[in-house]
Amino acid sequence: MRVALYARYSDDKQNPASIADQLALCTRHAQARGWTIAATYTDAAISGAHMANRPGVNMLMAAAEERAFDLILVEHQDRLFRNLADNARAFERLSYLGIGIATLRTDRVQLMDVAIEGLMSQLYLDNLSAKTKRGMHANAEKGLATGARIYGYRSAPGGEMAIFEEEAAVVRRIFAGYAQGLTGVEIAGVLNDDKIPAPGGGIWGATSVIGSRQRGNGILRCELYIGVKVWNRFDLRKDPATGKRVQQIRPESEWKRTPVPHLRIVDQVDWEAVQARFLLSGAHRKPHLANRHKPGLFSGLLKCVECGGNYTIKGKGRLVCSVYVGKGPSACNNRRSIMRDEVEDRVLEGLRAKMLSPAAVAAYVRAYHAEYEAAAAAAQSRRAPLEKRLAELNRGIARLVDAICDGTETPAMRARLVSAEADKAEIEAQLASADQQAPITLHPRAAEVYAEQVRALQERLAELKDGKPSADDRRVIELVRGLIERIEIRPVDQSRGAPIELTLVGRLADFMKPSWEENRNESGFRLVAGGGIEPPTCGL
Repeated sequence: MRVALYARYSDDKQNPASIADQLALCTRHAQARGWTIAATYTDAAISGAHMANRPGVNMLMAAAEERAFDLILVEHQDRLFRNLADNARAFERLSYLGIGIATLRTDRVQLMDVAIEGLMSQLYLDNLSAKTKRGMHANAEKGLATGARIYGYRSAPGGEMAIFEEEAAVVRRIFAGYAQGLTGVEIAGVLNDDKIPAPGGGIWGATSVIGSRQRGNGILRCELYIGVKVWNRFDLRKDPATGKRVQQIRPESEWKRTPVPHLRIVDQVDWEAVQARFLLSGAHRKPHLANRHKPGLFSGLLKCVECGGNYTIKGKGRLVCSVYVGKGPSACNNRRSIMRDEVEDRVLEGLRAKMLSPAAVAAYVRAYHAEYEAAAAAAQSRRAPLEKRLAELNRGIARLVDAICDGTETPAMRARLVSAEADKAEIEAQLASADQQAPITLHPRAAEVYAEQVRALQERLAELKDGKPSADDRRVIELVRGLIERIEIRPVDQSRGAPIELTLVGRLADFMKPSWEENRNESGFRLVAGGGIEPPTCGL
């Protein structure tokens, strides 16, 4: 019987040794029954509420599809799944594959166990969520802390909050500056120049200062600074598809306010002056309405070399570093802008003339083979110490067995034997896992496929039209974007009119995956996700 072990604990407040303890228990359980441990999977500090965001359990299920083992062994069923739907779906799929689930209490989980345990686990999570929300609401009604730390305050055990004067002085300075006419960018720049850490510990930006009216965040919109705790603004829910928590904003009419006058930091005059300026300047408008722009061909791929931030649209078709715009010269000194049309033309020409040239492909193929050789050597170097340790364990186990058979068994000797068997199973699982890793390969027709793709892609790029793209254009745009890792923008210097260099970092690997014949789209291009080495670059 080949068995896979799985262990998990829920959050970083629990003891990380929990996983080792679970695996030790499961290992002894498997050895007592003569089962062979084929692999071990773990998830540390991850809730069992959803399987989508648990890499360990997803690797387990993927290995099950390959029938890499016959049984999954866990300490308790809720270690594997706490969600009723996940529990049922996984049990159904595993049953179809002929793979069972075992726990320390039962060697074969049955459908009734899945139904009962799944329901109990789901109810536990629902009750826990309800109690947590109830406790937070009770704290909010008392004016106590209910979540993340708010800049300008410190909280004590139990939720009592107190003003932290060092940060409170910065808050007053921000309000005074904005009331006097400074912009959010200017305020952020001054604070960064003075080396004052932002709320998250990094550098200040305009969004940290201004915030959003819809979300009620940002220094200048936080009503706690005038002694009013606002709560019930958000509803946190887990997306069942991803397992991630999604914050949904409630209508402002549902927000609740609790007076906490002892926590006031800003006087009423400065508060009202700031809110009045919001109304006059239109800073209260929704960001998606105030900054509506047509998306560019390479939106999200344009990077400032100076700071690593994205280039964003500003004005009529001009691109500028978003960090410089949002956080000022203290965060990034790159104030140069460039027309978006110029960037797109230069990138497309560079893509056609340089990155998609036969010379680039030849260089990539050489690098690909070099990477394969390096990966094979690294794999062998990882295997060597494991194989050496496995041989040592086998010799030690043999000596212990001989001693026990000779009648010299002691409790310490028995404990050493159990420990050595557990170590052996773990190393064998690591070696088996290493053997299952797929090597880096190139399809024998990669060059021919590549040439065909380049010809078709060049023809379509020449036909891209301005304005709203057609369905075919959108497919081509996605193909072009799929070839690009990032586009680095570097001004030669900051003087007006000085040249701006563009460096295109691309993904030639996307042409090279063996499954190309299964990925033909209507435009005649074949493109799949792939790669595993540093992408090629070219200057434009």
